[in-house]
Amino acid sequence: MTASDFLPALRELDFVRSVDRRLLHRRALSEVFLTDTAAVDGQRFLAGAQLPSSHAYFTDHVGHSVVDPMLLLECARQAETCGAHRHLGVDDDTKFVLQSWSMRLPGLFHAHSGDPAELTMQVSTDRAAGASAPARSAAYHLRFLVSGQEVGEVRMAVGYVSSAAYSVIRSKRRGRPPVSSDDVAPLPATVQPAEVGRANAVNALLTEPVRDGDGIVAGVRIPTDNPSMFDHAQDHLPGMVLTEAARQAALLCGARVLGQPAGATTLVGFDLAFTRFAELDAPTTVSATAGRQSDGIHTFRVAFRQDGEEIAAGTVDTAAVPASHRRTR
Repeated sequence: MTASDFLPALRELDFVRSVDRRLLHRRALSEVFLTDTAAVDGQRFLAGAQLPSSHAYFTDHVGHSVVDPMLLLECARQAETCGAHRHLGVDDDTKFVLQSWSMRLPGLFHAHSGDPAELTMQVSTDRAAGASAPARSAAYHLRFLVSGQEVGEVRMAVGYVSSAAYSVIRSKRRGRPPVSSDDVAPLPATVQPAEVGRANAVNALLTEPVRDGDGIVAGVRIPTDNPSMFDHAQDHLPGMVLTEAARQAALLCGARVLGQPAGATTLVGFDLAFTRFAELDAPTTVSATAGRQSDGIHTFRVAFRQDGEEIAAGTVDTAAVPASHRRTR
């Protein structure tokens, strides 16, 4: 697809107000970044968002002023969620189950940061042309343009299950109903926030990290005290939280194993697959191992485990932040 394919719909995008937070499965308006969507055809749509200039989670970084890839990812998640409801016929009473996602951001360092910026997302799906029944799963390809500058892309695969079926599946596989995050008291991270590129401790996720050969292994705390990571009650650790933990594990591994300061390094890509739910009543660990290095990009292998079994795994790519984006405080 080319940008010209989307031009007629692009003219219809509105950036002056947020969409209904319920379409994004969000409770707090402060966590809503999507402003509009516009259908191109049965398989494609555009989405618009405003990137905040200041946010307690998404702009909390030490050492640099690069646009947060996790903010772009959250905007992509919001575009997918809203688009599924508006354009793919997915009912309101539906649970969204993330299966996998990946991100590549070759233009990240050219993106605008600081003042609020407009993000346009060009979205394509694998929905069959002319399909009339609601989608039960979908694969998405999203391209990012920040203030007109192409930044990169996200791909994701998502399943859609009715709330009733979801409850049966979750309880049957566990042998008992899942735990609600409302009943989980948060424990603090034990890493210093700056070791994972953060200023505020509430945004740090790793506990008791230890060196393991060319990598590190750490616990993952359940951040129910973080209103961005747990905007509303959940019965598992969401994919966004696991992806943040993967980023922090890669940054910590880069610092402790490769000698790369976390504040001078940023995420530029990842590829993660989720094979099981990350339960709230079992300890979760994440490992990150330094791998190949090519063209200034370091790749880390990451894996999450509960009760000795792998529940998610993939790779995280990081790169040094250019001097033009670094700051001393």
